[in-house]
Amino acid sequence: MVRKPVLAMFATLAVVLGCVVVATPADAVIDSAVVVPSPNVGTIDDELESVSCVSASECVAVGYTDTGSTYETLAMVWNGSVWSIVPSPNASNGENSLQSVSCVSASECVAVGYTDTGSTYETLAMVWNGSVWSIVPSPNAGTSDQLESVSCVSASECVAVGSTDTGSTYETLVMVWNGSVWSIVPSPNAGTNGLDSVSCVSASECVAVGAANTGSGPATLVMVWNGSVWSIIPSPNAGTDDHLKSVSCVSASECVAVGYTFTDSLFFETLAMVWNGSVWSIVPSPNAGTNGDLLLSVSCASASECVAVGYTYPGSAYETLVMVWNGTVWSIVSSPNVGTSFDALLSVSCMSASDCLAVGYARVGNNVIETLVLSLTGPVPPSTTTVASDPAVPAFTG
Repeated sequence: MVRKPVLAMFATLAVVLGCVVVATPADAVIDSAVVVPSPNVGTIDDELESVSCVSASECVAVGYTDTGSTYETLAMVWNGSVWSIVPSPNASNGENSLQSVSCVSASECVAVGYTDTGSTYETLAMVWNGSVWSIVPSPNAGTSDQLESVSCVSASECVAVGSTDTGSTYETLVMVWNGSVWSIVPSPNAGTNGLDSVSCVSASECVAVGAANTGSGPATLVMVWNGSVWSIIPSPNAGTDDHLKSVSCVSASECVAVGYTFTDSLFFETLAMVWNGSVWSIVPSPNAGTNGDLLLSVSCASASECVAVGYTYPGSAYETLVMVWNGTVWSIVSSPNVGTSFDALLSVSCMSASDCLAVGYARVGNNVIETLVLSLTGPVPPSTTTVASDPAVPAFTG
């Protein structure tokens, strides 16, 4: 099985006790979720980890595929009608996975992840010129390194985050891309750390999120970049085990972050918070399942127009989870499932407030996992104009 984010070591999957499903309000921009056909390469496992869209007809998604002998990178493009797989290289004969992609145009994308060299895990980075994916050298800081998220504001200004194993603990890992070279920049730590997502609105204004374990359990971790220095800023927690998995910023003082929390119930629940430039505040978020809900990605078209995705466990099978934020309230949007036991959305990218794509995977048979893509749409409000796509995507960032 492909190596998953290092923060999985902090907890085993648990999930929410009896929560109420909230119907989509009349003013929600996204009100429909439809499955979009997507191809597969491998014989056992094809999974999309991240998607980045620059327009309704120009998207790139990345992940990994199991060819039967090893795990290889997976990349595909969307032309507004059809998804097509495009060749993507691998850095080793071991596991290779792309965890995040960020595009500033249809012919300028950067993807990051990790590769298994046989003795350790190392960072993996590549660039897309509209025709070909090419691996570019990326540094490593410890005995095992992986990148989880990338955010680009131009083809020569990107920030990637993840984690590094120093041999004694896990620490945050941050590097910047100047269009030619990746360079590691110092980043602080608050315990056993890992960063899962980054969102930049300029080369000197970024926010990264993840989790830190100081010994009493995982807690939210938030860091900001001013172009020279990364600094940890206070972030609240809702329970005893809190993770932030994704962040999306539309300005330096307007960000939304999502993840999950373990409170006093038996299961994880959704976690959402907003940043006003000074303070992070938790905002109530609903849960769809009776046995657990996790939010894994968020994309915002504006501070009051965001979509978050993940998965929920009603009790018999894992199902897709889609939520919308109108600046005041989070609401669940009904979303389809195609798998027999597990459907999950890992990344979302919004081209506008009423047009988003979400990607992930679905288990369709006996341990056969296939790519999953949902189109998330709604009527365009009369006063709404099309906005530029979230520069942070995944993740996003995932």
